[in-house]
Amino acid sequence: MLASLPGTVGVRRTNQLLLLGRICLLLMPLTLLLIGSVRGGSPAPRLLWLGTVFQLMACGLALFGRQGLREPTSAAILMLYAIALSWVVLGTTGTEDWFAHLAQAVLLVVPLVYFAVQCLLETGAPALRRARRLAQRLSQRRDWPEQLHACRLLPEVKALREALHVDAGPALALLADQRAEVRVAALAALEFRQNWRPGQPQIVLQLAQRAIEPEVRAAAINALANVEDRIIIEAIAEFLHDSSKLVRQTAAEALLWNTEKNWPWIRLAVRRALADPVAQDDGPLRHQGEPLTAEAVADLTAWTTEKGVQALRAALTLGCHYQRLLALSTDAVLVEKLRRQLADAHTPALLRLELARILSMHRELDDDLLRQLIDSANPAPLRLIAVEALLDKGQSAEAVAALHELARMPNREIALGIAQVVQRRLGIDLGVPADRSLPPLHSHEAAEIARRVLIWATHQDVDLEAAIGSNGTDWRSLEELHDNL
Repeated sequence: MLASLPGTVGVRRTNQLLLLGRICLLLMPLTLLLIGSVRGGSPAPRLLWLGTVFQLMACGLALFGRQGLREPTSAAILMLYAIALSWVVLGTTGTEDWFAHLAQAVLLVVPLVYFAVQCLLETGAPALRRARRLAQRLSQRRDWPEQLHACRLLPEVKALREALHVDAGPALALLADQRAEVRVAALAALEFRQNWRPGQPQIVLQLAQRAIEPEVRAAAINALANVEDRIIIEAIAEFLHDSSKLVRQTAAEALLWNTEKNWPWIRLAVRRALADPVAQDDGPLRHQGEPLTAEAVADLTAWTTEKGVQALRAALTLGCHYQRLLALSTDAVLVEKLRRQLADAHTPALLRLELARILSMHRELDDDLLRQLIDSANPAPLRLIAVEALLDKGQSAEAVAALHELARMPNREIALGIAQVVQRRLGIDLGVPADRSLPPLHSHEAAEIARRVLIWATHQDVDLEAAIGSNGTDWRSLEELHDNL
């Protein structure tokens, strides 16, 4: 932290000097007019004083305008100097005073120099020169972070990104380097770039397709995230099947942030990716951009009717989408739509489960709908969510009866979920660890919890610990059910 203080002080001092220079540049015409008026000797002194007052007003408008001292525009600078030069010429016509000639020269030369500097800056030559210097510094660097993804956070990378607003060429030249660190740093400087010259995105895409390191492929995808070329977007969609989870997630983020434009080009690739066995443990396709379009939501909803991992991941993706929408604002129309979809028995079970989880999280499930959901015609996980939501609102005999019914089902996964609900809502200890997640399904601890749930469901009117420790209990039927679990 202390090592960064000198650099911070230097930047602050540079900013102060730039601010002082802008103030002097703006006040110089006013100063020259004021000195000429005070000196006297002008054929028209009143004209110079009038010009001074007018210049003061114009300078005030320039200083306290929309941009003010931060970045005075070229038009404002040229206007101030042109006005001051006009007043000096009108007020000193016919005089041989040396100061009048000096003021005219300054008011003529300074704006010309300023205009020339502005034209040079607009060509991008200084920024391009700085970008080449920063790129060379990166190529000569020897001290790199141990992890490749940490190369994106280097201060040199941030400086290079700011200097590349004119041309991406200096960073593209680093992509031929044999060191993965240099390539990741160069690609990080191009992240989400919008302005590309013809052929430049193809260079980055070729690197992504042949790179061995997942970090390099992910960085290349981020660099192309804002490209609007269909061929590039369809090529990025192929990375949804990449062997690396990092690359698959990065590709999903780059493609789904703007589904309004990209969805018609990527929908088939997304469908194949949802069903890809390699990515079955990735969960939903997450993104941080704009919400999914109605067309994308309709396709994902249709895919939840399929079988296997495709339906599961499509439902999870829709769940993330609705979760974001409800987190941003509670839209009554959207909530009512989700309620109707949840209550409809023809809605795919996986999607109903996600909708119930989200609406329950946001407390948007009314009592009538919850009582409808605990009916035995609904899937067991959906009934369990509805039972807990009812118990969360207070004691409910219907919810407890449904919970006992669910506890008799020969399914260990359901049994573990029931144990959590019973322990959390009814205060009965069934052995679920309070400070960590549920144990693995096939573990001895999970089997013990399932046994306790079965005993609790069978002995509704007796003490649980007494039932577990009783020697007189008829264990034959319980053991048969426990073996099924």
